[in-house]
Amino acid sequence: RKFIMKITKKASKGLKREFNIIISSKEIEDKINAKLSEIALTARIPGFRPGKIPASILKARIGKEIRGEVLQSSIDEASKKAIQDENLTPVTKPSIDIEKYDEGNDLKASLSLEVMPTIKHIDLSKVKLDKPIAKVEDKDIKEALERIGKQNQQTQPLKKSRKSKMGDTVVIDFEGKMNNVPFEGGAGKGHHLSLGSNSFIPGFEEGLVGLSVKSEKKLNLSFPDDYGMEKLSGKKVTFDVKINEIREPINVKFDDKFAKGLGMPGIKELKKAISDQISNEHNNVTRSKMKKSLLDILDKKYNFDLPEGMVDQEYKSVCQTLNKEKKPIDKNDVKDQGIENKVDEKMTKDEKLDAKNIAERRVKLGLLMGEIGRNNNLDISEEEINQAVMSEAQKYPGQEKQVLDYFKKNKEASQNLAGPLFEEKVFDFICEMADVKEKKVSVEELYKEDQSEKLIKKSASKKIKSKK
Repeated sequence: RKFIMKITKKASKGLKREFNIIISSKEIEDKINAKLSEIALTARIPGFRPGKIPASILKARIGKEIRGEVLQSSIDEASKKAIQDENLTPVTKPSIDIEKYDEGNDLKASLSLEVMPTIKHIDLSKVKLDKPIAKVEDKDIKEALERIGKQNQQTQPLKKSRKSKMGDTVVIDFEGKMNNVPFEGGAGKGHHLSLGSNSFIPGFEEGLVGLSVKSEKKLNLSFPDDYGMEKLSGKKVTFDVKINEIREPINVKFDDKFAKGLGMPGIKELKKAISDQISNEHNNVTRSKMKKSLLDILDKKYNFDLPEGMVDQEYKSVCQTLNKEKKPIDKNDVKDQGIENKVDEKMTKDEKLDAKNIAERRVKLGLLMGEIGRNNNLDISEEEINQAVMSEAQKYPGQEKQVLDYFKKNKEASQNLAGPLFEEKVFDFICEMADVKEKKVSVEELYKEDQSEKLIKKSASKKIKSKK
């Protein structure tokens, strides 16, 4: 009996596994004929009754399409068998290359993939973690109250005539000109401007200090080089300004009336809400610091072979992020070569090394966290994914339905939320098993960022952002 398929294992190197696959021509033709016979039962072609279409006619019409489907399914079947027979756990999508195939002949293909590295047992009870705890101080609450007060501060007309100063609000009419021609968006009437707010370009607010009501002044200024509108950036302009009124801030009294103006029952409840918010921010940073420490420990403690394909993919991702921070890559320059081929072309040797180190770290830690999760039966449920989708939708008030519809239509987008959820679940599990000791620190120490954190943030590694 002629063989159906032959799978031959080639020499293995590191985590790479390669196979030669041969699928017999008889197997291919038998599958094609079986598929055509199945379709012939229901196919409709003018001039023929259903089920009575000659095989030659049907083959001429859709044979090429059916052959393609059969070849694909046969290769997929052979690949699956090769992986199952060798009991392999692929970490990258298997690569299949059809080396030779002519109709009527055997199909010859090669299969290559990378497998999960061997990771030695991880004893989580020996992991020691510090948990930095910063207390919410009265001064923190006071500073927050003052910021809220400033944001909600009211003004009143001057009780006694005087010249303007920083901290005042001036009511002005103004018109901006470039080369004596008014430019779009450069004029306003009755505009309330708080001097010192830096809401106008440099020099504008400073130029209105020391003026009286009804004063008029011409300001000769330049827009910053990095101004958002290209046609104005770096350009010299003049502003004709008239002071209509000078208003001074009303001192804020932090009492129940102030709190009720913000929708709170009283000042006590407002302070409690502020304290809780600051405490939540501290907790987020504490969690971020602990996760960073844990990842550093795992990175130093465990070493194993890394799948080159995963590292290469991660390296490209890091390089693209670094390039975007400098200047976005022009798609017209890339053309048919693909962005991957040019991703590190303009990077320095040190930048490439940094990107490679971070890529390797991310791959290693991702595999370690995945291994810990699998060994301890941790998984993300559909309910948790649905909750994450709802949380995403709530970030876009008024557009919740559109966001939910997007995730409903794009299952892959929903599944992408599972990755961060899984990582957080594994982190929580490790913290339960590890030796965690609380360590009291100052707020300044808690929020201090070390150089490695800056490097990792710069290259867009997986992290939890600290609130500043």
